Amino acid sequence: MAAPPQTRSLARIATPWAVVGLVLIAAFGAYLRFVHAGPFTLDEWWHGVAAVSRGSAPHAIAVFMAEAGSGIGAAACTAIAAALLLALRRPRDAASVATAMLLGIAASETIKALVLRPRPWEQLYHAAGSSYPSGHSMGAAALAVSLALVAAESRRLSRTATRWAWAVAAAWIVTMMWSRTALHVHWLSDTVAGALLGICAAVLARRLWERSARPLSAAPPRLDA
Repeated sequence: MAAPPQTRSLARIATPWAVVGLVLIAAFGAYLRFVHAGPFTLDEWWHGVAAVSRGSAPHAIAVFMAEAGSGIGAAACTAIAAALLLALRRPRDAASVATAMLLGIAASETIKALVLRPRPWEQLYHAAGSSYPSGHSMGAAALAVSLALVAAESRRLSRTATRWAWAVAAAWIVTMMWSRTALHVHWLSDTVAGALLGICAAVLARRLWERSARPLSAAPPRLDA
């Protein structure tokens, strides 16, 4: 009797959408590079709304997020997450988390070098390089979504725990996006593109390692004596 078909994973379902997301990010980057590199009306409006005062509690939170999402901070968080997954004997999950971050960084830095969008004025935190896309938002999304996908496809976690994992992931991403605009180091459109890039990287990395896994139905045939 044939084995029942396996349920399609979230990463497999989302892969076509991730490809579409990458195309949109690249297309918008081309528009910024060759047509209009400055802020849009929504960017300017949010630039004023999201502003924080130096020394305030929101400013301290935004700076903390900036440090946590920096190159060293993102690398440390990714390494810790991968190490915990390895300790739980989930090597492919650990590899997908690390791969998502590497793919996201490579794509983000490449796009930054090609688009060269100027950063906002009146910066409240030191930031170098071009503005599009937000590398901090990308890193937050790549790590958070990678871990949420691990939780969603774990048979040991309940649906409630999975929902909490997605809620925490969303909250982390949104907070990082807010912090980058609150510190005036990115436009809102930069953070949206960065978060989308991180999500795409997480989905594609997860799918890559799923495809490399040996199917459960591929066990060797039983030989009768």
